[in-house]
Amino acid sequence: MLDRPIVGLAVWLSKPTGFLVTCFTVAAGLGSGALLSFNDHWALVFNLFLSIAAMLLAGVILVAGARDTAAIQIKLDELLRAVENADDLLVGIEERSAEELELIRKDKAPASRPD
Repeated sequence: MLDRPIVGLAVWLSKPTGFLVTCFTVAAGLGSGALLSFNDHWALVFNLFLSIAAMLLAGVILVAGARDTAAIQIKLDELLRAVENADDLLVGIEERSAEELELIRKDKAPASRPD
């Protein structure tokens, strides 16, 4: 439901305009601190604002990254289905546990050659 707006925000923040708005917001906070002589109340509010903003931005980045990863996996699965000699076991492999992935990797690894 919120996927598109969150990804849109991530894309916008990654552009120069988004970066400049972020820089301007931090500069405005520092400017207000200078006007208030960097008192304890200002420091508390500014730190709270920065902490909340950092947590929200981390969430935005994670959602956007998960969406991109899911899209790449869907494309890779489609390529595996299209290749005649591909192993169908590899379709959807990203859903498997780390232990299962390690076993599959060992099965697929070429036999080591003695030198």
